[in-house]
Amino acid sequence: MSIKSTVNTHIQNLVSISYFAGLLFFGACGEENSNRANPNLSDHEIRGEFSAADENSSEVEVVLWSAGKKVAPDISSKLGKTFKFGIQASELALIRRKTIFRGSVQETLASPAGKAYLLHNLWPDERSARIRFDNVNRLLRRDTLSFGDGNIRSVGDQLPPFALYDQDGDIITTDYFDGSSTVVNFIFTRCSVPDMCPASMLKMKRLQSLADKTKIKHVKFLSITLDPQFDSPAVLKQYANAYELNETNYRLGTAGKSVITDLTRQFGLLRKNHETLTIEHTMRTLLVNSRRQIIYQVPGRSWSVEDFLARLSEGIQG
Repeated sequence: MSIKSTVNTHIQNLVSISYFAGLLFFGACGEENSNRANPNLSDHEIRGEFSAADENSSEVEVVLWSAGKKVAPDISSKLGKTFKFGIQASELALIRRKTIFRGSVQETLASPAGKAYLLHNLWPDERSARIRFDNVNRLLRRDTLSFGDGNIRSVGDQLPPFALYDQDGDIITTDYFDGSSTVVNFIFTRCSVPDMCPASMLKMKRLQSLADKTKIKHVKFLSITLDPQFDSPAVLKQYANAYELNETNYRLGTAGKSVITDLTRQFGLLRKNHETLTIEHTMRTLLVNSRRQIIYQVPGRSWSVEDFLARLSEGIQG
């Protein structure tokens, strides 16, 4: 065999080896295999895929993909297999829609079959959606750092880029504001001070109802949580149901703590956690036009439904 033929044969063998190695690599990096040792999971979290549910017994069966460091061994030893958890109806509704998820595990009272575990605080975690979500919020992080300390977004400013999960587990970005006038406020579901978040939500609901009755077109509403560690998408869904919101044009948004911190910093909101599980915070209600520009805002709790309705009635689009 000539040197040229030997070289060609060697190259062909290398190509074949590389091709099959590539197949093995991409197969191993599939959705379920790339996260067996997921550094993004907290100690008591798992990641997996919804498999089946028994609504009569409030149980869900999931395929376990990865587990945090402190997840019980009888769970973490079952990676790649199915496992049954107790689950609340609102959380079950979420993972029926968003079948790939991460969530916290909590041991509950033992069942006749042995230890039982509750699955809660669930978040959608499909890989491509998560990458999109994280990429947008990296832009928010850079924007916040470049914006500088002491500066806040005000009338005339454009919104920064950001991504949130809404009450249905869908991602909403600043695209949500395009083509509409949008009223934005900041709340959290555990707020129990009557003239703070509860009063603001009742005003938002009344404003939404009046805008509908007076046939004002192209209006949306967005409430962003100040308590992301508790306010998961399913919790926000329960909150929307409790207030009987018309969800056709009303979204409630949540994200990781760092994202909410960047947003509160940019919008000049102060928040401080207390040991009593409440949050001390300031308030701000904004009106954003169809080009993502802030055109009106009221700091504090004293904003008026009639004031915002009048501005929406003017059909301000910027």
